Amino acid sequence: MKKTIIPLLIFAITFIFTGCGSTKETLTEMEKVQKQLNEMEGYQCKATLKRISNKGETTYDTKQYYKSTGEYRLELLSPETVAGNYTVFDGTRVLQYNPRIQGKIIKDVPESQQRNELFLGQFLKNYMQSEGVTVDAMALDETQCTVLEAVIPGNDPHLSTEKLWIDNSTLKPVQFIIYDENGKERYVLNYTEFEYNPQFDPALFQIE
Repeated sequence: MKKTIIPLLIFAITFIFTGCGSTKETLTEMEKVQKQLNEMEGYQCKATLKRISNKGETTYDTKQYYKSTGEYRLELLSPETVAGNYTVFDGTRVLQYNPRIQGKIIKDVPESQQRNELFLGQFLKNYMQSEGVTVDAMALDETQCTVLEAVIPGNDPHLSTEKLWIDNSTLKPVQFIIYDENGKERYVLNYTEFEYNPQFDPALFQIE
């Protein structure tokens, strides 16, 4: 009888410490990243945006607000020549505000793929639809990251592929780069602050 009980007891103890452990602890880094992104209902962030063209580079300090239902707000904080400008999409219409021009507000602005691609919600859509996407593990300034790559649909030669670096410890984005058809960097976003699923003031996305 003892010979039967002991193996059963060992099995029970092993099950308690392995089978009943926290699921979160057993997830791979990639699974943790995917879970966090799948649960994202929105975000707000501050990021440095570098735009690279044949004429040179321009750098902006920006603030983004984004809802998974599609609404967004993009504010320019610097340089001084553009500080105070912002663009809002309420789900139907796009508005641009520029305090330096007469009238200040421009309504019914056409949708822009280049602007839309700067938001992580659009990246996730592209990632889910891309075939043959890659996932890498990489260090960025000594931060261990998971790197996701997606193909951008459409025929714009300046918007071909994109990569997103996610910090494995915080699960927050660190860097986001959009490449042209030749593999050259066109837009580089470096995130300085990032918050998942904040409580948004509804006025942020309203167009009066």
